Amino acid sequence: MMDLQEIVNNKLKADRAESMKTSEQLTLGELILLFESLPNKEDPVNFDFGNFYPTYLHSWRGSYAELAFGFEDEQGKDNPPVEEILKQLKSALGKTFEGYKGGDFTMGKTTPIWVANYGKSNCTAVVGVRRLDYGWVIIDTKYIEY
Repeated sequence: MMDLQEIVNNKLKADRAESMKTSEQLTLGELILLFESLPNKEDPVNFDFGNFYPTYLHSWRGSYAELAFGFEDEQGKDNPPVEEILKQLKSALGKTFEGYKGGDFTMGKTTPIWVANYGKSNCTAVVGVRRLDYGWVIIDTKYIEY
């Protein structure tokens, strides 16, 4: 027999899956496909805000069962190439991440992707990927309520 917490968790999961059907936000699987389709895996990757670039994936504090890319703008550091980001994304499939305040969460193709540094829970969602004419790849973001 299910306990009350499991019932609540299942309802939240179902509601989130339903909201993702009409959301612009990309999932882990969709982001992998977009990065696989890029023609040059050596192109540097940047976000569409400031001069920030992706660092590493972690459990998003807003919902531990979802992923977030950390970001930074360290001067003099090379932005990660497409192949590095793609490797990170693929390695997250089926991987278990620890939530900010505990718990284990396994990520899959339908896991939504956010942009937030570890321990933060802003609502910056990943909504697209584009390659600029001069060879940079931009991860597009948008404020989306959770």
